[in-house]
Amino acid sequence: MSQTVTAPDDSPVTVLTPLSDCYVHALNTRTEPPSAEIETLADSIADLGLLQNLAGWFDPAEPEKVGIVAGGRRLRAMILLATREGRSPDETRVPVKLAPDEDTARIWASAENTARAALHPADEVRAYGRMAAKGADPNAIARAFAVSERHVRQRLKLAQLPQPVLGALREGKISLDQAGAFTVATSAEAAEAELQRVLESRWGNGAAEIRSRLSHASIEMHDRRVRLVGIDAYRAAGGTVLEDLFTDQVQLLDEAILDELVKRRLSDAVDFNLARGWKWVEVVEAFDRFDAGLKMERIWPKPIELPEADALELAELRDRGVEEELTEAEIERMDELEEREAGDYSDEDRATSGLFLFLALEGTIETHGPFRRREDRPGNSGAGEGGDSAVKVEAKALPNNLLEDLAKIRLAALQRRAAAQTELMLDLLAWQISGGMRAYERVLGISVDRPSIAPEKTEGFELPESLVDPEPGVESATPERFAAFRALGKKHRNEVLTRALGRLLMPHSDMAPWIAAQLTPDPRQIWTPTAAGYLGRLPVPVLDRLWAELVPEDRRESLEFDGKKKGEKAKILERLFNEADFREALGLSRDMNARIDAWLPEQLQWPSVEGA
Repeated sequence: MSQTVTAPDDSPVTVLTPLSDCYVHALNTRTEPPSAEIETLADSIADLGLLQNLAGWFDPAEPEKVGIVAGGRRLRAMILLATREGRSPDETRVPVKLAPDEDTARIWASAENTARAALHPADEVRAYGRMAAKGADPNAIARAFAVSERHVRQRLKLAQLPQPVLGALREGKISLDQAGAFTVATSAEAAEAELQRVLESRWGNGAAEIRSRLSHASIEMHDRRVRLVGIDAYRAAGGTVLEDLFTDQVQLLDEAILDELVKRRLSDAVDFNLARGWKWVEVVEAFDRFDAGLKMERIWPKPIELPEADALELAELRDRGVEEELTEAEIERMDELEEREAGDYSDEDRATSGLFLFLALEGTIETHGPFRRREDRPGNSGAGEGGDSAVKVEAKALPNNLLEDLAKIRLAALQRRAAAQTELMLDLLAWQISGGMRAYERVLGISVDRPSIAPEKTEGFELPESLVDPEPGVESATPERFAAFRALGKKHRNEVLTRALGRLLMPHSDMAPWIAAQLTPDPRQIWTPTAAGYLGRLPVPVLDRLWAELVPEDRRESLEFDGKKKGEKAKILERLFNEADFREALGLSRDMNARIDAWLPEQLQWPSVEGA
């Protein structure tokens, strides 16, 4: 039995106490843990030793033993470990910190779950790795260390890193985020080489940059090929993946397997379209499809005239669709009628024409065409000496640089004529920047960036409809679509140009203030101060100054403001800016209300321009 040892000033002391003299006291806050959890903790103590002493008290009700008030799980694990190793509990001693009185014992018991010092991440990694090597699963390790299973999986992933990387983490040469980035390395050599680069360089050492360099050879989930095939089909074909537990990213490592699956899907699509009657079907790269049909004749479906009843129904659905939202059934019906109205390709067209297939960014197989080759035109035998076949042979014999020069000359001739057609060019410009076509299908060589203008926190801010980005274009640029745009008239075109160009204004240091002086914009028309979007993000002294600035002293007496917490002050100011009833209760005058409605922070005001 241990002896009670007390320091002269009654401060707590630590004594070595036999396991047989210890028991879990009723003050211990933990319930009876599962036996598997105790077994896992015993493994940890066997590997690392007892990292934290037990805490106990000599309860007068049982003065011969030490009641453990903090560390009951550790006591049970120590007893189990002694039994495993064949050591007698009477001869096995453990360090126990003794409380001088019951009040202290109660405090220790209640503080057990909150005052525990965390292991260094590198020590965690090694401890979890040793326990996993002995057969403990992540769930058991998580219970033993009172952490989440995801936390354990992350640490176990780190445990697979080469020792030099773990050593750099332990020595503080790299952060935990950086260490997590090293887990995407496909080999120990790659990880160690990257570690050397990080330790020797002062720049480009962020976790994202490390991860990018180490995973450059892998394929990410948003790749169009992955979207087409699907991760399940890739795994089923034997493809391996690299799961980054620190960013939730999944990367594919077997590009050959992925490409083979894509090839099969494209081959199936070719067979399907050939079965529909097309003479030929070819697969091209997405960005090559436009050049693929340049020297061919584009084939268009032949529109048909709908029966009178169907035509009237379609017109009625289109009109209502402009004014109100159609039901799903009505939309399906309108799509059906429009598809019938657009017509179809004749059997002769199908028998003499073909399609280009390409894999779109969205991971879908799309068609481009149909197109008819010159030699396939109806009635063209291709046997004539001066026929199309001869032209084709001659064209093929020309060198590429000559063909490129001829193409430039042809385009220059077109540009010369277009430069004199003001209305046509304005129509094309408006159509292109209206967002009605895919970005890579530009008719004019103009690239229009539309940077995001919405703030990070949108509370209190409403983006005007004229500045809202249109839905990305999902249709190709065709003469028919351009004709429909021109049919809307010059007024519509000018409105589109004005809105689109206004949306592209930049915060130029000289010109933006000058334009603001001419136009006198009012940010309060699209923005109002709210607690979440603005007020709650201000320092307390600024909130106090704003309250004093907008509410006269004799109107503040009915509401306590100075003694409030920051969040409460922000809410009060939010009501001041946005609730008429709140202002009325404060007894604010018309001039005071007008001042509040017009108030703007300095950051929303444009600098003055001399002579404006």
